[in-house]
Amino acid sequence: MFDENIATILAPYKKILILTHEMPDGDCIGSALGLAQGLKQKGIYTDVVMKTPIPEKYSFLPGSEEILLPDSLNKQVEAVIFVDCSDMERIGFNLKEFCPKINMIINIDHHVSNTHFGHFNLVDTQAAATGEIIYKLLLKMEAEITPDIATALYTALVTDSGSFQYDNTTSTTLKLAADLLDYGANRKTIKKYIWENSSLTDINVLKAALNSLSFSAENKIAYIYLSLNTINSLQVSDENFEGLINYPRSIAGVEVAIFFKEIEPQVVKVSFRSKEYVDVNQLAAVFGGGGHVRAAGCTLSCSLDDAIKQVLNVTQQRI
Repeated sequence: MFDENIATILAPYKKILILTHEMPDGDCIGSALGLAQGLKQKGIYTDVVMKTPIPEKYSFLPGSEEILLPDSLNKQVEAVIFVDCSDMERIGFNLKEFCPKINMIINIDHHVSNTHFGHFNLVDTQAAATGEIIYKLLLKMEAEITPDIATALYTALVTDSGSFQYDNTTSTTLKLAADLLDYGANRKTIKKYIWENSSLTDINVLKAALNSLSFSAENKIAYIYLSLNTINSLQVSDENFEGLINYPRSIAGVEVAIFFKEIEPQVVKVSFRSKEYVDVNQLAAVFGGGGHVRAAGCTLSCSLDDAIKQVLNVTQQRI
């Protein structure tokens, strides 16, 4: 982590980009929007840019309608803040292609696999969510925590902590959540959109995924998979996959849950979750990925069948 005041560091820049990882989730979206609003209070104008439109379930967040796609980037931008990205490639596009003049990169993240790629790195691996770091940063900057900022950051916290159930939840996390509610975070709206707003497509994807449910290592490993043909037949988008891995993870006796998603021919994304003792960050690292001790992911360039075989072989050795 760094001690310099981020407002002082960014003061010379007229326009700042805030970038998040591809397939955006509640933490990166809430963190980016909360930070953008806080920086604007200090006269630092920002654009939040994501590779793809955000999932519909997060459209209630104030400022979400202003999120831009890469094609809208201003090539004159010189300073960028990466939010919730373990490395620069996580944004999913070539930043230099759009913004060749960047000379300041600030990296704000909580992943243990973070590569500290920024000129300044604000990385706290003990934080339950990047939103937790953003909150502390805004307080240090003496920004006003408005109800809109509180709602964005509470969304970041509650989603990345699994509704405060995951091991990354600490007393600091819970105190921070209480503070955000006191600042006016709209808990009822968050609950409605994130947990009570499933579409028929969501349910059909869940049905297809659970139909593939399989076990290994005396039922200590549970995994689900979706082939490219199945995904295309369901006409789904990335947002429809969120939370699927929690179903095999919730099964009694399961230590590691795995979700295999074939996104292109010979390209398979793999998500890992564990309960008690398997470090899935290290597991994902075997295949060039990373993340957290209890939640991580990677991408394999092979068939779906080969991906399942390779990953199960390595996972079985760690059970």
